[in-house]
Amino acid sequence: MKPKLWSGLALLLCLPLLHAEPIPAYSQAIEPWGDAASGDGLTPRFLRWLAEQGGLRLKQDTRPLPRLVEDMKAGRDALALITASPERDAFGLELCRPADIRLSVVYRLGARELRAADLKLRPVGILRGTHTLDAFIAQSGAEPVLVSDMRQGLGMLRIGRLDAMMCVRPGCGRVLREISTPADRWAELAISREPMAVYVSRAHPLSKDAAALARLKAACQSPEGRARMATLLAQYD
Repeated sequence: MKPKLWSGLALLLCLPLLHAEPIPAYSQAIEPWGDAASGDGLTPRFLRWLAEQGGLRLKQDTRPLPRLVEDMKAGRDALALITASPERDAFGLELCRPADIRLSVVYRLGARELRAADLKLRPVGILRGTHTLDAFIAQSGAEPVLVSDMRQGLGMLRIGRLDAMMCVRPGCGRVLREISTPADRWAELAISREPMAVYVSRAHPLSKDAAALARLKAACQSPEGRARMATLLAQYD
């Protein structure tokens, strides 16, 4: 039998066995999408629901975004919900876009509203591992200060160690309410909206299972999928 025929036959025989073991699904360690300490968050809950609709079991973990991306490129992570971008199409199959994130910077309200140009050479907190505000930083001339999470950054803003802090919704509003006092007066400078997408790693066997991909995509795009995401977004912001 020809080698190509053998390889095709082997693939067909293996397809039912591809998912005998739990599928690795990692969440980015950015509040509220994933919390490394508890393993909980918006992403683990949504991916767990999605996998159940697709008949899959997951092995979940939470990792910094740069590491998650490298794991997807290598096929160590099969399934993720991360910011959509053309660069990620090279290593990930996009199944759906179940949510948007709203980007802004929070600052203490003064005599007038802040403009991007007002932040030139002033310290602005940026979540470590994300590049979604690169264009804003370049345009405004602000000095980026890397922080681990929004709680750390907003806390630094509150005590005057930052002049503004990156705000990602969902998540930012909840944290801001928790750390603020009635005397705090905050304002936001809106920047953009970014779509979040469910990706399957091209290097993982799941990407070859057309039936499983179709089930995941259908569930994500269904009214039930949209309702599940809306409920989670409301819980986390």
